[in-house]
Amino acid sequence: MNLNKSIIPILCLTLIFACKPGKPEQNQSKLPAETKKDVSGSFTISGAYALYPLVKKWGDDFMKIHPAVQIVVKQGGTGQGVDDLLSKKNQLAMISRPLTDEEQTEGIWVLPVAKEGVAPIVNQRNPFLKRILERGITPEKLIRLFTGDKPMTWGDLLDSTVKEKAVVYTREDESGAAAVWAGFLWKESADLKGIKVTGDEEMIKSVQGNPLAIGYCNFSYAFDPGTGDRVKDIQVMPVDLDFDKTIDRKEVPFSNIKKAHRGLWLGYYPKNLTRELTFGSIGKPTDPAILEFLNYALTDGQAAVASTGFCELNDVYIKNSLTSLK
Repeated sequence: MNLNKSIIPILCLTLIFACKPGKPEQNQSKLPAETKKDVSGSFTISGAYALYPLVKKWGDDFMKIHPAVQIVVKQGGTGQGVDDLLSKKNQLAMISRPLTDEEQTEGIWVLPVAKEGVAPIVNQRNPFLKRILERGITPEKLIRLFTGDKPMTWGDLLDSTVKEKAVVYTREDESGAAAVWAGFLWKESADLKGIKVTGDEEMIKSVQGNPLAIGYCNFSYAFDPGTGDRVKDIQVMPVDLDFDKTIDRKEVPFSNIKKAHRGLWLGYYPKNLTRELTFGSIGKPTDPAILEFLNYALTDGQAAVASTGFCELNDVYIKNSLTSLK
């Protein structure tokens, strides 16, 4: 597939606000949760690897507040979560991509609970890192790299004579991250090629283990939620969106999670590399324990969003989501 500068306006249009316009510490005016001390019951949540750390924390914290409620949280990818929902193996699915047309016909009700970005990543020990950071890689070359039939060298990617092959990693599971990354490349996740790995953690370990590796992951895995810094040996790779072979202000890779989120808020990051993270159920939930948990996730639970590496919802999102629960 050949691209040229005629797509630049399309790419530029993607650089709009994806998350809250402000600092996370300014987003403190959450609506109070209406705590119901008498809720009880049990339910299972499964799905997206991206959402798992946040939902696991929500579940643990919620059960401390409501000891008569038991919540089981399992990770397995968005596709697995939706399959579990349709086969009644869970009551809530963690979903990190838009529903397919087929899934929408199944009557799946969704509730946004956070925002997230997907980032291309390379090993920080890559011998050509300086050139990567100076020039980036164009979407056209990324399409060839991740979907083409022939392997590419780092020389092919960086317009140099080096012969070392780029080692490409992609997701084996039905992940939202793969769907988002493929969409950015104008492809479907089934079109992505490379060494198959399962989940973000395996992706990170694979890229960490090979200086010539390139892959993609959710922001929340590229950065340490405790320190906010990039995880060891992982570098967010710049994409040369305007094809000028120079990384400008809006293309500079993020060095920590606060800058990553700020880049999302200010529109420095392509909208088609960001998406809502949602819960899904077959129809609107009616179980009091599930409704109370969802209410908690949108109110008191929002304090855990930034601390686990995700981008918080803004107040408009939260009010609309709370309204949909009524």
